[in-house]
Amino acid sequence: MKVIPKKRFGQHFLRDSGVLQRILETLSPGPDETVVEVGAGDGALTRVLAPRASRLIAIEIDRECHAGLGDVLAPWPGAILVPQDILDIDPGRLPGLLPGAPCVVVGNLPYNAATAILSHFLSATAGFERMVFMVQLEVAQRITAIPGSKTYGYLSVFCQYHATVRLCFKVDPACFVPRPKVMSAVVDLRPHPHLAVRGADAPALVVARAAFAHRRKTLANSLARDARLGPVSRSLLEQAGIEGRLRAESLDVGAFIKLGSILESRYGSGAGPRAAAPGGESRL
Repeated sequence: MKVIPKKRFGQHFLRDSGVLQRILETLSPGPDETVVEVGAGDGALTRVLAPRASRLIAIEIDRECHAGLGDVLAPWPGAILVPQDILDIDPGRLPGLLPGAPCVVVGNLPYNAATAILSHFLSATAGFERMVFMVQLEVAQRITAIPGSKTYGYLSVFCQYHATVRLCFKVDPACFVPRPKVMSAVVDLRPHPHLAVRGADAPALVVARAAFAHRRKTLANSLARDARLGPVSRSLLEQAGIEGRLRAESLDVGAFIKLGSILESRYGSGAGPRAAAPGGESRL
């Protein structure tokens, strides 16, 4: 049964065999690794993954895709289909996930939910060893941006706080059906395994969120405007030895970690409103 891509799910099915192989080579699943595929769609990538993965967990919300995916997975005893919205599932509690077993994640993410899914997996305490995602090129550039660049922002800090990131290669719109209006890119993320706090409530990210909330203003002004950090913003910058006249895009992730550490150790991080996750995209 042919599946018609649906706009509400942000579906653009990959049709280029060369790109599929490059994704597989980038992921390079080991013989003992479980592979989690996010947004399996009509099974284009699933067909390439299934013979290479000792265990494959394919996640897909679209009911019209389920029958076809079941046929693709049927020959492989280590493969299962999870017919749910990934944002409704704790990544560490996925059906078929073996506790303590090495696990990698891959997916052609819908544009309208890419940063929400990235946040969901990076915030998880499960030990995912690497993640290879296809996203809109603009998002990939923001994820991998360096301090001082125009694309460097909160999403950059959020992702680089949680993982080592790399833009692997770009993908032309002609490789998809239907053809999107923008370029795509594949990114490789290697999560840092021993973070004390994950997610947007990590002290470093509380500071980063406030700092980038008013991008054109100085650090001192941006932090002073934040309900949570305002009362301590001046002393926080002084103790970190960071000039308040700088702007947020001047600081690397290490500087935000330093500010977050001071915030946590000297002022606590429980007061005020909770930080929000990056993005704001609709759910799958």
